[in-house]
Amino acid sequence: MLAPMELRHLRYFVAVAEHLNYSEAARRLRVAQPAVSQTVLDLEEELGLKLLLRTRRQVQPTVAGSIFAQAARDILRRAEAAKQLAQRAARGEVGKLGIGFFGSVTAPILPLLVRTYRQQFPQVELNLYELNPDQQMKAFDEERIDVAFARPLPPERRAGFQEEIVYTDTLAVALPEGHPLAGRKSVPLNALAAEPFVQFHRQGAPGLFDEVMTTCRRAGFSPRVVSEPDFMATVMTLVASGLGVSLVPGNVRSLNRPQVVIRPITPKSAPIPLCLTWPKDVENPALAAFVKIVRTAKPTIQAMMTSGRRVD
Repeated sequence: MLAPMELRHLRYFVAVAEHLNYSEAARRLRVAQPAVSQTVLDLEEELGLKLLLRTRRQVQPTVAGSIFAQAARDILRRAEAAKQLAQRAARGEVGKLGIGFFGSVTAPILPLLVRTYRQQFPQVELNLYELNPDQQMKAFDEERIDVAFARPLPPERRAGFQEEIVYTDTLAVALPEGHPLAGRKSVPLNALAAEPFVQFHRQGAPGLFDEVMTTCRRAGFSPRVVSEPDFMATVMTLVASGLGVSLVPGNVRSLNRPQVVIRPITPKSAPIPLCLTWPKDVENPALAAFVKIVRTAKPTIQAMMTSGRRVD
């Protein structure tokens, strides 16, 4: 019983059809000549027709053999292209990657990471989505994103994800430019007890909101929250307008609002981590390549966030 036609049959036949010589075809293929002869015979038997006319002096393709050789070359080219594409996909060089982020937290670091990724993997389709933590979870569930820059996940979702801390921050106070405390190098938190607060809404970042409340309670007061915007840029606009002060992650200084002064607070808050988060048990080489780039860049990112300077 004949074995089904394989790419090997096509390669051997095409080599003979191109060189019109079994010995030369065997030399180019680096196999023994009898193996080439037998493989071509097997192919002809499977097809039920003659592909090559053989004499002692020459080999010539039949009309059917010439047409089959053209089709075989095309199949071999396609097979090689498929092989190379699969290898590139396995290395993360092609494919798709969706990244979720929220603006103020990643503004100092995301451009550096995206540029590095694009330089190394220009053929990957890269999609970035600005999403708050709740929206990120929905996007993960809908498979719209593969990875996200997020605050630590709620306990009930952690089992399905991997998390790595990219950097840690602490709370700072955002004050209107002319505020009496704006001239201080640091602000005692209890000095803000009577101030109206503008805080990023709890639904968008429950961990951050709860840390603000906890930090204030440790200082002996509960903040009087007069507004809960759903964008950090809006928080900064309201602070600049004099509608209140805000406890924010220190990295919001990257928003560069000239009418807003960012000052450290005393005592310090608990650390506020930014994590790289992605689902467990998902095989996506493009994702693995991005995680590797973030891990490589972490020392630079952490130095940047400590110094407060943007590093490109």
